[in-house]
Amino acid sequence: MKHINALILFIALFGNNHSYADQSDVFISPTVGFEVTKPTDWHYITAAQVLENIKAINLNDEKFHEAMQKYTTAPLVAMTKFPEPYEDVNPSFKVNIKPYGQLKGKSPAELINLVASQIQKTFNDFDLVQPPIEIDVSGIKSAYARMNYTMQLSNGNSFPTTSELWIVPWGDYFFMVGAGTRQDEKTGSRKEIAAILSTVKIER
Repeated sequence: MKHINALILFIALFGNNHSYADQSDVFISPTVGFEVTKPTDWHYITAAQVLENIKAINLNDEKFHEAMQKYTTAPLVAMTKFPEPYEDVNPSFKVNIKPYGQLKGKSPAELINLVASQIQKTFNDFDLVQPPIEIDVSGIKSAYARMNYTMQLSNGNSFPTTSELWIVPWGDYFFMVGAGTRQDEKTGSRKEIAAILSTVKIER
């Protein structure tokens, strides 16, 4: 069951099956009381674009790659700095909401560790640069971690990638906020990601 839970969380971080039509820079979900502001020069991404990106990733485990494509779930919102397709690491910011289910009782840090363990198995050169620490997101006690790894594509290209992850508890659910950048920040900085995160508002 631990492996299944890790798979579900991993897919939520990397997978996407959502087409966002509204062009407003302020994304609001009244249903879950979530708001985030997209930088004006960033772009919402569609299901087709992200599915192509997922297919292009070369993972260590082919069966796991197939599962990623099959079980991707729709996030609340996902955005990238540059239009897709993009030939390098495209800085991205994405939000999912998940029910705890059988993960009930797990702390935000424990949930992050589940994701990190799956990333370590899936990508080369994994390094947990920042182990889970406590952090506030919109005034809610949450957890944050940062990890580096090499993203390899089926075309032979590879990129030094950083993933940042925040887990934000919300009743029987939790928000999973994921961001991706190049390790050297050549295509976009983690300050840009932090600026987007600072616009997040969650009603309690």
